[in-house]
Amino acid sequence: MIAEKITHLCKLKKVTLRAACQAAGLKYSTLHAQISKGRPVPFATIDKLSRTLNMPLSYFSDQQPVFQFSPDASGATPSQVMLTLERSFNDQSKALANQGLNISIDDVLDWLVHVDFCMTDFDWIKDRVDLYHPLQKGDIMAQPYTVGKHSLSAQILGFDRQQDLKEYYARFDPENVAQIRISHKAVKQSKYTVTDQPFVAQNNGAEISGSYRKLMAGVTDEAGSPFTLVFCRLIRIVNE
Repeated sequence: MIAEKITHLCKLKKVTLRAACQAAGLKYSTLHAQISKGRPVPFATIDKLSRTLNMPLSYFSDQQPVFQFSPDASGATPSQVMLTLERSFNDQSKALANQGLNISIDDVLDWLVHVDFCMTDFDWIKDRVDLYHPLQKGDIMAQPYTVGKHSLSAQILGFDRQQDLKEYYARFDPENVAQIRISHKAVKQSKYTVTDQPFVAQNNGAEISGSYRKLMAGVTDEAGSPFTLVFCRLIRIVNE
């Protein structure tokens, strides 16, 4: 959301919202009210903040950026050029993620293949994904190992590692719970699946529904212990 991106941008640039508004010639009380009350933020405001804080407008976009590479004139072989491009793309994706830009399913898949499903070079994405222990016989649901503070489950439904699983999943439609459990049971090492899932759940006493795109993959840590990695992107949400 735009409000979250503005707040994150101020933190990234180590300035207060008030200071950013003063530098950009914006009225602090107006922007603060727009952010705190969920009101639309005009494009002119976003443009002024982008220019003042030296951040491209693409930072505020949900679309993936397009990368362009200059031709290589060093005489490198085609395979060396491709490796250089791959590394450059990965480095730029990580840098953009650190700036708060959205991460796509393809970004995560590219990383998984690059590290051969082992969680090396994991810091750039750890806050966006959830890790679970493999589903065990008799478990209500797969036990969480870590929950990314910016993952979909944490942001939308307040999930955390200490959550009582029985209580948490009681908020969901039973059919959704059954689908989630089946998907965890089906995870295979060094394999991934991408599916679109509907959901209906209770959040703060209100029913919310929608759909999300879910990537699940069987990964290992650097010691070889198996985990299930889950990365989700919200497609649609409806407040009832």
